[in-house]
Amino acid sequence: MNNATFVNLLVAAPPTDLRILGLATELAGLDGSIDIDAGAARQQEIEAACREAEDYAASTARLAEALRWKALPHRR
Repeated sequence: MNNATFVNLLVAAPPTDLRILGLATELAGLDGSIDIDAGAARQQEIEAACREAEDYAASTARLAEALRWKALPHRR
């Protein structure tokens, strides 16, 4: 992997301010239960936040693999 490809993976990684974390906090009660009615009313927002989290996970997995590859010695 060349440096340009590695840099492109870094740039492509989405920000870490994931909406799903805030939504989980907003919808959770003090006992850890989720307010199902409030969640149902925000279904589209939850679906978008889930897609964002899945994209983030995929990007960070690609970046982690690239970093492992760059950090390990290779035979030529």
